[in-house]
This record gives sequence, structure tokens and C-alpha cells, in this order.
Amino acid sequence: MGIAVWWIVIGFGVMIAELFLNSFVVVFFGAGAILTGLAIWLGLPTESGLHYLFFVIVSLALLFGLRSHFRRMLKGDVADAGVDEDFVGFEARVIDGFSEQDRGRGRIDFRGAAWQARSAEPTLTAGAVVRITSRDGIVLIVEKV
Repeated sequence: MGIAVWWIVIGFGVMIAELFLNSFVVVFFGAGAILTGLAIWLGLPTESGLHYLFFVIVSLALLFGLRSHFRRMLKGDVADAGVDEDFVGFEARVIDGFSEQDRGRGRIDFRGAAWQARSAEPTLTAGAVVRITSRDGIVLIVEKV
């Protein structure tokens, strides 16, 4: 078997490995290996090691040039995925904070995890039930129930 065929076989093997890794990175190195095999088959010289440089350049160009495009296409844009639906309208419990000196800021327990929260009401007591009204990054905006 020629070196071009080996590059192509290795490329397909790496692409199949992506199914188990689920990183969406390795597939571009597999595609780079396949393109390197095709380039060798079309006449790219292998004696000087130029095919290794070709592999690295093509793989990195594919990775940085196409990864975000394909990821958005396959998984959807995270900003538009409606992640607020996971928070808004649900109730949580105040852990601490929300005192006069905290100025409406504190921590709440939501689904077993502590979250930074902000409230229009300057004071809330620990254990009080609050409803999540919106989200500002990783800070949940709450109101007293």
C-alpha cells in the first residue's frame, strides 16, 4: 500500500474516533489526513517531509476556519437556544446575603447549586422563597414570592 492510501485510511480512522470522543476537533485532523493522502496521490512530494507540513497547515486551517461554523450548524447557537427557560419562573431559596450592606445581592439555592442572585428588594432573609424572573450572565434576578 502506498503512503497516500495510508494517509487516507488513517484519516478515516481518526474521523471514526471522533464519534467516541465527541470533541468536534479530531474530525478536522482526520479530514486533513485524507486531504494529505489525496495531495500525495496527485503528486505532492514526500521525500522532503513536505506532506507533514501540508497536513499540519490544512488541519489547522480546517479546525480554525470551519469548526465554529459546523458547531453552530449542528448544535445551534447557544445564545439563541432559550437557556433562560431553564431558570425563569422557577422558585429557589435564599442561602445568604441580601442584607442592607449587600444592596440586594446574595446567593440562592436552585436545583442543588448555589447561584449568585440580585433582587430589587434590598433585604431578604435566609430561607426565604424567591422566584427567578430573568438572568444576567451567571447572575439570576429574583423577586420575593
